[in-house]
Amino acid sequence: MIRREEPGSIWVIHQAAHAYTAGQIAEHWVGNGNMAVRPREELVLAAYAHDSGWAAHEQQPRINGHGKPRTFTEMGLEEHFTIWRDSIGAVFAQNRYASLLTSMHCSALYEQRLQYLADPPEDQAKIRAFLEQQHTWEKNLITALNDHPLYSVAIQPGYLSDNLRLLQVWDYLSLLVCMSPVHEQVLEDVPIHNGQRDVLYVSSSGPRSMALEPYPLDQPLTLWVDARQVIGCPFDNDDEFRRALDGVPYKPLVFEIGPL
Repeated sequence: MIRREEPGSIWVIHQAAHAYTAGQIAEHWVGNGNMAVRPREELVLAAYAHDSGWAAHEQQPRINGHGKPRTFTEMGLEEHFTIWRDSIGAVFAQNRYASLLTSMHCSALYEQRLQYLADPPEDQAKIRAFLEQQHTWEKNLITALNDHPLYSVAIQPGYLSDNLRLLQVWDYLSLLVCMSPVHEQVLEDVPIHNGQRDVLYVSSSGPRSMALEPYPLDQPLTLWVDARQVIGCPFDNDDEFRRALDGVPYKPLVFEIGPL
């Protein structure tokens, strides 16, 4: 679940709704105008479906230590591991290459966590054990796809690295617009030209809008996300939050992405 805080209001957005916006970004990605994304359908599927394991988990939403709706960044490791495994498994049932990208996306996030966050030693050990399992699974899947008529080229290191990076960028841009007003920043190593990466500049163009330069999409996008507005925050416990959320209607949030 994603918590979007605005002046005087808190919205909760399903992870699958965020993934839906990532998928729309993926569908319209053309890089510098003639970039070939291959295999496009599988990459778009990974963008749309990489958070598929969240649906069951979000049936029992919880609060954080401050009484606010808990987000995906405020969860325990074991819970997170389970959701990632469920997500990878759900994508695998649709397409093996898309599931490979989903798993590699998950692995990269945990590798970054080990590098930049000072987790307790016992948590670091859990992450390393989880990563070892995922890396083994990924290597076995790459071997299984080695003679595939469509994916044998797409699993080569250069292709796989670019495709993973595309999924990471699509996921991150979607999170930016869903989570909070966008702040100016720079994304490096973004595949914008065939076989070449570039810098992508991100800035705000409004409270629910984002501008990109160079503009990598084939048109300005208007993204609709159905979300629920939370009333009564902070909450004393999970049950109070669930009762407050029960029956709250979904309302459309509109996000805009356009050129700088």
